[in-house]
Amino acid sequence: MTESTVPRQGRVPTQVYLLGILILLMITSVSILHTNEYEFVWMRFEGITLFQLSLYDTLLYAAYLIFGVITGMVSDRLGRRRLFVILGSSTSVMFFALMTLTSSFTQLLLFRFMQGACSVMGWQILMTLALDHADSSNRGICMGVFGSFLAFAMGTGPVLGGFLAARNVLLPYYAAMLLNISVTVLAALVLKEPGHLRSRESLADSLWILRRRPALLVPSLFNFVDRLHIGFILFLLPLFLELRLGLGPSWRGILLGIHALPFILLQYPVGRLSDRIGRLPILIPGSLCYGILLSLSGYIGARGLPPIALTFFVLGIFSGLTGPTNAALVGDLIRPQENGMAMALFNFAGNLGIISGPLIAGWVMDTWNIEGTFFSGGLVELTTLCIGLLLLNRLRVHPHKEWQHGKQV
Repeated sequence: MTESTVPRQGRVPTQVYLLGILILLMITSVSILHTNEYEFVWMRFEGITLFQLSLYDTLLYAAYLIFGVITGMVSDRLGRRRLFVILGSSTSVMFFALMTLTSSFTQLLLFRFMQGACSVMGWQILMTLALDHADSSNRGICMGVFGSFLAFAMGTGPVLGGFLAARNVLLPYYAAMLLNISVTVLAALVLKEPGHLRSRESLADSLWILRRRPALLVPSLFNFVDRLHIGFILFLLPLFLELRLGLGPSWRGILLGIHALPFILLQYPVGRLSDRIGRLPILIPGSLCYGILLSLSGYIGARGLPPIALTFFVLGIFSGLTGPTNAALVGDLIRPQENGMAMALFNFAGNLGIISGPLIAGWVMDTWNIEGTFFSGGLVELTTLCIGLLLLNRLRVHPHKEWQHGKQV
């Protein structure tokens, strides 16, 4: 392990900053596509329903769900990470291109699914590498730094996508291709494998991680809740702004950026604070407040642009309390050799949530209305949070100081 990859006490290794740049590029390539789904899919294919429109995101997240687990298992089995980043980013380029060329809605959904399989191969391993290069003294701050780049991509991607889509509906997809080419080149040239990785004897060792570490259910469930509202917002907010307020792609991108701004700014300080006081004292209140406000956001937002902008800014504050703390909690509960599969399980739960978001949203909109869809999303999040609190008590997982020192529970 080189000097730049060795975690020094409380310091952030150089490789974590490099991983942040790569995740910035890769997540931006996905997030710039969310603001113009109305034009790219709905207006392009006449006769599809809102539920069919929701499948465009649902299949993406289904690919994340399936191939995230496979990637985690295989990367731990081989004891390799860099290969998956290079392979995932390079093959994503092909499917972004195919989505712009097809005239069949069924083919579009197939290419979307394959693009998701390739994208998760890259970004999930980047998240795993961030854990690989951290230790118990700096895990929160490392995930905070990494999360800042990730959140910046999630926030600025829709803004950039909105401005590009306002000029040409295909420009966000061309930009996504260029961003993934950049990831491929950078990963091949400067990304390093962690020195502690060793190949495992069998895939079964990875697959049974939950039996060995049942406490991983806790951060996984909270990730389910967090990603559920991400799926809701990325699918619902652009449609809400179009159907209720008549705002085009540029304004949709700006509103998503307003939501993401506090989430971006809080990643580093919240991650650092969680190294000092523990994860759950920050994680639980953030999730609770988010669920309450999300359930009311549709009714508040219908009053006009200023109310919905303020609502989603405050939602971004609550979301910023949960991201780095929950990711760091995963590393607190496992050994470094288990990072790949633990992160796969973490993202599996998150992808279940993000799949559920657009599916529930599309179904509720077809049977009720868009304001009620936000309300139902908040209720689902709050219900899941209650289950999580019961699980915390059952597994005897509490916000003790030992978490910040990496003690296994």
